[in-house]
Amino acid sequence: MSVVFLFGAGASFGNPDCHPFPPPLGRDVLDALRASGGIAATIGGDLAKRFAENFEAGMLGFFETRPAEVIPFLREMAQFFVQFEPGPANFCRVLADAAERCRSAVVFATTNYDLLIEHAICQAGARVTYTARPVPKNNFSVLKLHGSCNFLPDLGTSSIRGIGFIVPEGSSILEAPVRIAASAREVLEFCRREDAIAPAIAVYMRDKPVLFCKSFVQAQQTAFANEVRLARKTFVIGLRCNPDDQHIWSTLARAPGWLGYVGKEHELFTDWCTKERRKGGSVVADTFENALPIIKRVLAAA
Repeated sequence: MSVVFLFGAGASFGNPDCHPFPPPLGRDVLDALRASGGIAATIGGDLAKRFAENFEAGMLGFFETRPAEVIPFLREMAQFFVQFEPGPANFCRVLADAAERCRSAVVFATTNYDLLIEHAICQAGARVTYTARPVPKNNFSVLKLHGSCNFLPDLGTSSIRGIGFIVPEGSSILEAPVRIAASAREVLEFCRREDAIAPAIAVYMRDKPVLFCKSFVQAQQTAFANEVRLARKTFVIGLRCNPDDQHIWSTLARAPGWLGYVGKEHELFTDWCTKERRKGGSVVADTFENALPIIKRVLAAA
């Protein structure tokens, strides 16, 4: 029996034992970024209000009004999200420990840019492979549906510097292989050195456009869709139900296996299940913590 876990920002928010603090929810990301200065500190007025009300709406407004600053802003976001690490009591670490005995049957997927699940897996004594199963022995499959702060465009011996890009909505800039950064320091050095490109993370607005290494991120989404179609059980943890994200919710609507939702916005999920006539959809718990005993029982039977 295969089990897929799909995490959203709510799986990280409020998650204990996280250094230097738990990653914020979307509505609070801009304020958190301001503490580091940079472009985020220059966003104010009505645009800042849009970010606070809905990060995707704020990012769309930023994309439309300050397009030349989108790429530097992506670098700032990568530098921010790479800093987070779980401790032994963090729920991601607890889950990684519980999944260790059946890792060949488990897939972790996330829309988050941070590396909490990767750190948790490594702390549990396993390794990470960014592909669908099967994966090498002692590895977990991890799929980053909106890219990751450690997905660095690999230009080999070439470089792109001293160029500014203004990209129409829906377009991408650079297609290149991805180099997985081995450390937070490597990500920080990349973001401080480069002035024309950014890690392969989606612009968090409608349609989640990926400006760099788009095909690599699309391959992550395709692998996720394949794994969900094969999974007997899928848990969605801390991810707001947003049918506009068709690469996620259309896939979940068509999947034949059981679907469990963990989060405080469960009414959106149940309404979606009704509209999509999605059988086998259940609300598991309102928080990651309260869902863990149920998840552990499922993993014990896997």
